[in-house]
Amino acid sequence: MNMAVAVAEVDFDLKNVLLAEKREYGHGSHGWFVGGSYSFDWLLKHKVVRDWIDSYTAPNTRKQKLYQFEKFLAAIKTKDPADLLKLSDLEAKNLIKRVSQFYLQNGKGTWARQTWITMRGFYEAHDREIKFKRAERIRVPPRKKVSIENIPLKADVYRMADMANSLRNKALVLCQFESGVRPTCLTNWTYGMVEKQLYPEIKLPVQLKITTKEDSKLSGYGLDYYVTFLSQEAAEALKDYIEERKRVGWAPKKGDYLFPPEASVSKRDNLSIGGLWVVVKDCAENAGLKAEGVWPHLLRKSFKKVLNATPELDEDFKEAVWDTGRPAPRATTTTTMTSKRPPRNTQNQTGHATASATTENSND
Repeated sequence: MNMAVAVAEVDFDLKNVLLAEKREYGHGSHGWFVGGSYSFDWLLKHKVVRDWIDSYTAPNTRKQKLYQFEKFLAAIKTKDPADLLKLSDLEAKNLIKRVSQFYLQNGKGTWARQTWITMRGFYEAHDREIKFKRAERIRVPPRKKVSIENIPLKADVYRMADMANSLRNKALVLCQFESGVRPTCLTNWTYGMVEKQLYPEIKLPVQLKITTKEDSKLSGYGLDYYVTFLSQEAAEALKDYIEERKRVGWAPKKGDYLFPPEASVSKRDNLSIGGLWVVVKDCAENAGLKAEGVWPHLLRKSFKKVLNATPELDEDFKEAVWDTGRPAPRATTTTTMTSKRPPRNTQNQTGHATASATTENSND
């Protein structure tokens, strides 16, 4: 590829490619978008693309990077990704800067930085390091966080569970609170993960092996899995919910999701993150909390604060149950242990603390 030709033509293509309007899609009988292929599917026919993109496991990450990569190729008028590897490091750097700067100039700072990261990753996957001077790096001003966090206290969370309008919602609140998993992980739990520990009798503590299948972020920390637990309240609520589903005809298999969506016309097999948000906010509102300041991830933060505030637990154990493979970040505010439920639930048989803490609000 001739660098001079590519740079000379890039202005025209940036305006018509990078700022092109999104395509419109038709709707099916239930109002869903009609599914189809992605515009970037053709990229996967090229080995140089597969060698790069296969290093990413999360589906959304793969889609995002392929879409950005397709835009980049269109901007420089090439259909062969291998042409990018024919460029010198300086030529490649100048093209990446040109495309990223165009996004910045049009108020798309996030796209500018993501394009910069995507293209550097492509070259690194092929043993090419594109170096940028400090002044050349794409910097995007941090977004101001306008949401005010109200991390639920221990008593608040149990009140949220008690005020839930269904057994499913009660189980969702307690399971995330006592296990400390990410919201995306919770919605991926399957019947096979808990079957032998809930039946015929509940075996406490209920141990949960969380793998990259349930939580794709683990691979980013170099972990294949970690183990967390449920105490009695969450285990009983989960079993009650499973029994309710069985009574209405559910014959569970090991791979069945524990938390399906309630909408009869949903195309998903498991609850979406948006659906979990609705559950947590409804429970918070029913419990008399300010719903706008409570969302699913804050239940995980409550678990983190308890973990750090329990001196009886060994530091190695705390690190093992915190899913990043490193000690849980310290809270910036004081945390004190308290009790609403009987003392037997404050700590389970292995010394794993359940979410039983009173914390001040924090933006941690």
